[in-house]
Amino acid sequence: MILWPFIAAIALLAARIWRESLIAAAQHPPHAAPPDLLLKAINIALIVAIAAIIDGLIRRYYWHGYLKRRRNLDTPSLIQDIVTVALLLIGLSLGFWWQSDLTLTGIAAASGAVAFVLGIALQPVIQDLFSGLSINFDGSYVIGDWITVYSDQMPEPAYGRVSGINWRTTFLTLEDGRRMMVPNRLITSNPIANHSREPAAKQLSVEIEVEIRVPQHRVIDMLLGETFKAVRKPGLVARPEPEVLVTKITADAVVYEIRFYHDPARITPAPAKSEVLRALHEVIQQTDLPSPVTQVELTQPPNLEFPFGTEQIVQALRRVPLFKDSLNDQQMQELSIECRAMTFPPGAVLMRQGEPASAMFVITEGAADVSLTTNDGEVHDVAVSASGDLAGEMSLMTGAPRSATVTALTRVKALEITKSDIKILLDSAPELYERFSAILARRQRELDEMAQRHFDQKTVETDILTRMKAFFSRQLGLG
Repeated sequence: MILWPFIAAIALLAARIWRESLIAAAQHPPHAAPPDLLLKAINIALIVAIAAIIDGLIRRYYWHGYLKRRRNLDTPSLIQDIVTVALLLIGLSLGFWWQSDLTLTGIAAASGAVAFVLGIALQPVIQDLFSGLSINFDGSYVIGDWITVYSDQMPEPAYGRVSGINWRTTFLTLEDGRRMMVPNRLITSNPIANHSREPAAKQLSVEIEVEIRVPQHRVIDMLLGETFKAVRKPGLVARPEPEVLVTKITADAVVYEIRFYHDPARITPAPAKSEVLRALHEVIQQTDLPSPVTQVELTQPPNLEFPFGTEQIVQALRRVPLFKDSLNDQQMQELSIECRAMTFPPGAVLMRQGEPASAMFVITEGAADVSLTTNDGEVHDVAVSASGDLAGEMSLMTGAPRSATVTALTRVKALEITKSDIKILLDSAPELYERFSAILARRQRELDEMAQRHFDQKTVETDILTRMKAFFSRQLGLG
């Protein structure tokens, strides 16, 4: 941007010196030299070239140097072009004023008629231009913002990231990667939503329909619990907390709206909704929540009671990897008889960090927060346990103190499994020691990989097995 105006300025300066030397050689005193139109043109062009050099310096050292590299701000091309045109017009006006004594007022009057005719012929273009100026100066959005444009001229609202703003058009990069060109006048004459202002989490929602005879409090606990767990994934936001609302009731169904929050800079709405819907679909399958009846059909009411019967408890246990991969059908039945169904209100503490273990819990409905307290007293949320998850298994199986505090986020329904329940299984089938230790070691490996810690499968498995045998042997001896 600087090189060509600089070369042009040098060439024009050389032409000016050459022309002046020709005029001086042809001059015969005492006569004055007549006005030379070519020299005047060269002088005007030289001033315009100097203005172009100044514009190039501004672009290089301010737009791209200071704002882009140091402050990481993209200046819309429209603003840069406006400055360029203003500098060139100033240079041109100074040139005419210097060489022809033509004032700015004269220039404006001479161009007024032309501007009037062009204004009528280029009305849409001028609307886009002034709309672009308005967008840039009021700062309604800038490059990098995520916006939604609503207009009757589009089949549906356009959601995308602002990737450019020029004289006539705002460029949106849509979720699927396409680039959409929206005339600036369309944006200033229609409502838009800027999802990047203020820079905070933005709400999304999905809907789930459930058969009307299922108690609402149970559905809300299950959906909310799984959503609490889902919003721990990258791009989703745990605060503000998600919520579940009943938005519609029909003869066959209750419609639940699940509201949650995401970071528009990290994940777009479609993948964010997909993450939550996948989690909700999984809990619906696990808990056999009935869908609305879509045709007239005489059926028995679904089993909606809690606590579970033996069959429901066995199904819940089979969803837990610790038992699914280690117990046979008979052992699963024996454990289901010993389990106790429990209900915890929101805010109840299922287990507290540092305390000895007395039981572990298979969560069947709702969600619980898993948190760690550091030595300096700070509390850090590390995970959410929801339907199908097991809480407290490591400390119960090895005798170690509780490594975390587990607190109910919603009403939580769970199956309590105590030390004596596990001891009965181990006494009747000692081979379960090795099966349990192998599964617990795999779980420990997953945690270490997430924390980027070194892990030795064989060493950890042997250590867990040794601690289990020592712990349950002491228990047996005390009994």
